[in-house]
Amino acid sequence: MSYNKVLVGLMLIFLVLFSAVPVMAQEAGAQELKNTYTDSEVGFSISYPEGWVEGELEGALAWFYDEESSSELIVMMEEIPEGFTAKQYAEEVGNWLKENLPDYAEDSIVEYTLAGSPGMLRVYSFTFKGQNVSIPVKTIEAYTVKDNYGIAVLCDTLSESFQDMEATFRKIIESFKFLE
Repeated sequence: MSYNKVLVGLMLIFLVLFSAVPVMAQEAGAQELKNTYTDSEVGFSISYPEGWVEGELEGALAWFYDEESSSELIVMMEEIPEGFTAKQYAEEVGNWLKENLPDYAEDSIVEYTLAGSPGMLRVYSFTFKGQNVSIPVKTIEAYTVKDNYGIAVLCDTLSESFQDMEATFRKIIESFKFLE
């Protein structure tokens, strides 16, 4: 699964972003999404708050992060078996997460509509463990399937900041659209 490449890269980035950045309190409620990223080649767009920075992450279609809140947004796409449903894709990703993330704990997984398509929404936490550092992380991740591809849109932050960021994360995920 290419999910592996993205999360290995993600782990390295956690070291850089989260180990040296103080946690800043966010305003109550969702931040306004002032920027939109469009990938006309793959055929999607997604919006994100002002001040978030675009970066490169191997295996990801898009990666944006905010140093102030120690938060990030990642869009991934990977080829999946023909006929796979969003639920099956979410189950496969969940199995991978359980096998590969230290202290993985799933809070919830529910049916969801992503970009007008049937999908799943998972909330989970894990501990990023690097050299001399352990960082509790909480993630919200939405999945859908288009053609023979699984699409995952995830937002994460430090576990202690998740409650402050959750409304913004949900707004970001809801902004994901397929281009016509």
